[in-house]
Amino acid sequence: RVVGRASGGRMRGSESGTEAVMAAYGRMRRAAVMAMAAVTVVAAALAGSGPARAQPGAEGWYTGFGLAQAKLGFRASDFAIGPVGTTTTFDDSTLGYRFFAGYRLNSWFALEGGYDNLGHHRVRLANGAGPAQIDYRADALRVAGVGSFALGDTGFSAFGKIGFGLSRVRENTANLPPVAGRADLAARDWRMSPVLGAGLQVQLPRGLALRAEYEQYVEIGDAPLPTGRARAGLWSLSLMYLF
Repeated sequence: RVVGRASGGRMRGSESGTEAVMAAYGRMRRAAVMAMAAVTVVAAALAGSGPARAQPGAEGWYTGFGLAQAKLGFRASDFAIGPVGTTTTFDDSTLGYRFFAGYRLNSWFALEGGYDNLGHHRVRLANGAGPAQIDYRADALRVAGVGSFALGDTGFSAFGKIGFGLSRVRENTANLPPVAGRADLAARDWRMSPVLGAGLQVQLPRGLALRAEYEQYVEIGDAPLPTGRARAGLWSLSLMYLF
């Protein structure tokens, strides 16, 4: 079974319509990741070769790549299935990664877009009939406005961001019939959600910068199963290149 939802609501259409949405999302994600990866590689090569360049000005493009710790706050009530006595546990923390690029309009504001991999998580059910498992994979495309201010002449700056993300949840189950009394399923869910974030950035030589931040998708997924809701948080450390 395949389910699609958008803008916080439900979009249960024909299979062909759902496949079109899936294909479009996949193309957008691949294009964004490939473009940002290529720019990041080129930027790193430029930063590592030639004489030291002047620090970037107030305006201009930037790109970056980071590794992240992705943590989901599952809505336990959405996964409360099965008879009395069924226990539910959540593997809610795993590694993720991100690509992003943006344009600095001035010294304190930028527009930014990116791709966030929110990790592969599991929900485990168990009772007298045995164990069952729900695989919960999440990723997202996002756009945001980023406001920042310099912390004196230290090279550090603090920033906050607000925007929207299009999240995708892919869910597969195993052994649900005997444990929860319902058929196994494969589902997908799309949802528009506000994105909030804040962090610190430090300027490095050769146009490089290091960014540490926390970002949160207010809600991904939908209720009831499939696919179940969660709040997605991403702690990340990213290397940037400022053109």
